Amino acid sequence: MSKAAIALCPFLLVTGLSCAGPSEEIVGIKPARRDIEDALTTNGRIEAARQVPVHAAASGRVSRLYVQSGDTVETGKLLLRLADEGQSNARQKAWAQVQAARARVDAYKDGLAPPAAAALEGERNKLEAARESVLEDRARLDRLVARGAAARSELDQASRKQKELEVGIAAVSAQLEAPVQAARERELLATVSHAEAALAEADQAISSLLIRAPRKGTLFSLPVREGDFVARGDLVAQVGNLGTVRARIFLDEPDLGRIALGTTARLTADAYPGREWGCEVDRLATEIVEFGTRRVGEVLCSAPNPDGSLLPNLAVGVRVVTDRVSGAISVPREAVREIAGNASTWILQDGVAKHRSVELGVRGPVFVEVRRGLDGSETVLLAGSATISEGQRLLVRMDVNDAGM
Repeated sequence: MSKAAIALCPFLLVTGLSCAGPSEEIVGIKPARRDIEDALTTNGRIEAARQVPVHAAASGRVSRLYVQSGDTVETGKLLLRLADEGQSNARQKAWAQVQAARARVDAYKDGLAPPAAAALEGERNKLEAARESVLEDRARLDRLVARGAAARSELDQASRKQKELEVGIAAVSAQLEAPVQAARERELLATVSHAEAALAEADQAISSLLIRAPRKGTLFSLPVREGDFVARGDLVAQVGNLGTVRARIFLDEPDLGRIALGTTARLTADAYPGREWGCEVDRLATEIVEFGTRRVGEVLCSAPNPDGSLLPNLAVGVRVVTDRVSGAISVPREAVREIAGNASTWILQDGVAKHRSVELGVRGPVFVEVRRGLDGSETVLLAGSATISEGQRLLVRMDVNDAGM
């Protein structure tokens, strides 16, 4: 301490000021106006928007691929075919059973089985031919009897023969036209239904060999190759929209309350140094899950991806802006002390240290908003490791409060 300072000590003590000086130089700054963001920093993973997984509907080997990863596909586009392991033969057999069952119903509705009906039809044709012959004989005998050239008994015999043939024809016709019994018909129709159900199942088995795109989009995942065996339910492809992607953001449990719908987030990726993508939160967490050693909620946000750089499953860094203010009076965070929720800072007034209570606003990683307590004209002290006391006269070196967030 200088001799002049030593001489002033008695006066300073009387006025309540400290004559002790800091052991190191104190830095002073002027509060500056700047934009400040409060943000959470975490990680996430990219997903295709409206992505749809495609699963194998049957087990078998992949016999042919019709697409490759990265293709744009339309709804219903054939992606791959599984090998036919007897499904076509089973379908042919089921079709034959349906045809046979339907034929039995048709035949029964006609009254008889086809062979019996054919035999009766042949019998009726013979009887009708015999009747025509008898009718011709009767007409001839009528003329002969009228001239007295034939006996009446011959004509009567021909008439009796005609009646016998007509009775026989009527009997055969009655058999051919016999009414269908309802119970038997229901039984045959049930057989048809069972056969048709088996055919539908066989058709489904054939259809399950053909795996198609469930929607329009980009085929961004095709994890199978020709010759691979897949089990029923295995994932064989994924289709989604890559023009707009979704980031699944993993937020630690205590931070979930700081996120709302519409909150802005910024994405970065190690694969693209210097690039940044903006996204907006459109779905909040619905549960807490274990993520390694963390307990997190999974929040989703949508991001435009015009050049396709954000690939599905790409790991991204995430900065979620939770609060923002523009042109606010600010000081470095190190200039502020918070005890039991009360914030304060040291200022230089008339060459000595003064304690000043402040109200803080948005807190950024380097600077903090001061809503009340400072008007921007003060010199705020950055004590560093030095100890400052009220009224202490200080050696202050002014520094520039650089703009930034």
